[in-house]
Amino acid sequence: MEKLKKISARWWFFALLLLAQTVLMPFASRNFAPQDIGRIIPATLAGAPQMQLGDWNILFQSVSLLFLVLLLVFRNRVRTLFNAYVALSYLAFAFIQNVAFTERYGFSVVTVNLVMFLFVAYVWIREALRPQGSYDFGNFRWKYAWMIALALFAYWCPFTLRGAADLAPLHFFTRNTATAFCLTTPLFLTVLTLNLPQVNVVTYRITALVGFIIGCYNMGSFFNPGTVWLGFVHLPLLLISLYCAVLSYRHPAFRP
Repeated sequence: MEKLKKISARWWFFALLLLAQTVLMPFASRNFAPQDIGRIIPATLAGAPQMQLGDWNILFQSVSLLFLVLLLVFRNRVRTLFNAYVALSYLAFAFIQNVAFTERYGFSVVTVNLVMFLFVAYVWIREALRPQGSYDFGNFRWKYAWMIALALFAYWCPFTLRGAADLAPLHFFTRNTATAFCLTTPLFLTVLTLNLPQVNVVTYRITALVGFIIGCYNMGSFFNPGTVWLGFVHLPLLLISLYCAVLSYRHPAFRP
């Protein structure tokens, strides 16, 4: 991880992540055409398994909340278990959100998302195998409280599919946010931030940088009246990821 720490601190590292957005093209087993990329990606995302979980959502939401409670109660005693859960989550996000079988395009993959999510999973796997961070929450700062509010807002996702506000508390258990990169990453980054500076800076930085890129993509939702609500629930990903990315470079503990 030391080598990746040095590489990720270079200015060109983020430039490479941006370059990957243009190089890693989506894949479709049929009817693929470069001019259809703008259709292949949303079709794949909409047809991905994560959108079809239905009654399974309550199980995944409950497991996710259980791990958060265990972490808050037992802290470093469940550090490896929590890191492993997060790593497995990102592995799952990579495939259940970015791979689909669609009627028009057959087997399709949002390649760049798949690769970036797997990259995030990799750094969390390394952290699970050789923990460098701590979850004692001993350096809590009130200046990070806004992150808690935004992260919970994203995880709660208090909207109907038509964009109307729906403030039912049960959405913490019935939504599909625990299986979504965009709506769970703010929570993971907030947990890490509340433990600064005792975190693995590589895990922190990579998660934040990828989260910021994905968050930028989702800001396009604001340009469609029917998806403005999606823009709002993705704002926590954008803002928290950007803030954490900056901290990963500028925090005194992480400066060269």
